[in-house]
Amino acid sequence: MFAEVFTTCLKEGVFPTQWKKQKLILVPKPNKPLGEASSYRPICLLNNTGKLFERVIYNRLIRIAEKDGGLSENQFGFRKRRSTTDALVLVANTAKTALDEGKCCAVITLDVKNAFNSARWSKILESLINLGVAKYLVRIVADFLIDRTLCCESDEGMKSYQTTCGVPQGSVLGPLLWIIMYNGVLTLDLPTGVASIGFADDIGVTVVARLLEEAELYANEAVYEIKSWLENAGLQLAEHKTEVVLITKRRKCTSMKIKVGTQTLYSKPALKYLGVMIDQRLNFRLHVEGAATKAYNIGALVARMLPNIVGPRPSRRLLISRVVSSILLYAVPVWADALENIINKKKIGAAYRISVLRTCCAYRTISNEAACVIAGMIPIEILVKEIQRLYDRTYLTGESPARRRQFARAETVAEWQEKWDESEKGRWTHKIIWDIRKWIERPHGEVGFDLTQFLSGHGGYRAYLYRFGRDDSPYCLHCANIPEDAEHVFFHCPRFETQRATLEATTGEYFTPENIMELMVKAKGIWTEVEKVITAIGKKLRQEEVIRKKERERKTNVDMSAE
Repeated sequence: MFAEVFTTCLKEGVFPTQWKKQKLILVPKPNKPLGEASSYRPICLLNNTGKLFERVIYNRLIRIAEKDGGLSENQFGFRKRRSTTDALVLVANTAKTALDEGKCCAVITLDVKNAFNSARWSKILESLINLGVAKYLVRIVADFLIDRTLCCESDEGMKSYQTTCGVPQGSVLGPLLWIIMYNGVLTLDLPTGVASIGFADDIGVTVVARLLEEAELYANEAVYEIKSWLENAGLQLAEHKTEVVLITKRRKCTSMKIKVGTQTLYSKPALKYLGVMIDQRLNFRLHVEGAATKAYNIGALVARMLPNIVGPRPSRRLLISRVVSSILLYAVPVWADALENIINKKKIGAAYRISVLRTCCAYRTISNEAACVIAGMIPIEILVKEIQRLYDRTYLTGESPARRRQFARAETVAEWQEKWDESEKGRWTHKIIWDIRKWIERPHGEVGFDLTQFLSGHGGYRAYLYRFGRDDSPYCLHCANIPEDAEHVFFHCPRFETQRATLEATTGEYFTPENIMELMVKAKGIWTEVEKVITAIGKKLRQEEVIRKKERERKTNVDMSAE
């Protein structure tokens, strides 16, 4: 039925009126004053059958748009296998090449007012014709645009308005029609050394020149041409929001100025483009600082949701912790080299550490190396390298995405294992989890509070408590002059002999520090039984700690009374 109806609509060039009705929903933009119209993002709720028909039209248009000579290679928005990272890498590589050649590079970001709602329909149709779109598709798009009804709630009830421009946000066709129209601004004949980069309605302009005066001249010409094109398309630049940064190796950073309409703007030390801070030295220090601070603050908030003893189970903790990782790892291929700076690495590592600790329910005293292994979370500096390798392999090989990920992860685990073997920290954890691959690829088992204490040695053991001034002796009360650590308690201490015997009888296995990990990951039943014993021992140790603490307090009070 749908096929017959859609075919008829295409032949007759009619997009049914009832499918053009759109209900307006206003979504508040974050950190914007609620009393201003620009503080809301308009989304249109549309008829589902109409959206199916839009998809039919879309599939025909996209084949034409993506052919050679179609959309500009510099448009990265609303297209498959293209992302903000690609746009940012293009900008960064342009600037790096300029610096290597002894030139300077200006990066200009242009902001378009109310872009999607203001595009002229005539300009959209003109762009379709210029792209070589078949007449019947141009006709159906024209009918799709006209006679659209916008409905919205008001204090007086539901009101309806006729739209006269723009593309409906929330539609299937809208984004494609936008980038087809916007293709014109990305294919303008700009001065030598100038390129425009688009992501949806965001425009970035790179200007490469040997002399500052040349860069300034070319930048002003380019901005004038772009502004003129936008006005012809019914769009306006937010002149005061235009920003420019001058990237140069000169010791004394100079400033450049550009004229945007009535505004004269001077270059800044840094600007944000597509979520990344680009600075005048192109070292991305400001971006790393900003991302680390944001991730740290959000991580601290998330940590309140994830107390060590109660709260979500480990798999859900890991999912929640991905919030921090996603902030830190955004656009890694652009700024990965910034982690060669030890200060940047420490800042990123500190923010990442919060999520690692909360994932495995570990104490703050545990080393980063041991915490990452126990949690099964790749250390951040190694993860950055993996993402960089994956990105590079995307364009250097013809491998499938799954194959690329497989190779990249194998290299990552090998590097992680090598660093884990060479580290001087977390040696008790290494004694148990000596093979990272076996641990992180286990088919079952989650790590909770008591298991983490056993795996790390950071828990209710007297040797640990004494080390941090929470007990008066490191030695086991039941074994003469033997430190009470995780190994002694679980494998040797006579007071837990019954639990060990029961465990061995139940599982039919003899446990040592060197084989316990292999046995646990081999069978879910063994993991469960070992975890039960570790949990019971942990509970007993905490009870003993409370008793010892009360006894120390009692003695202190007696001594004070005697004085």
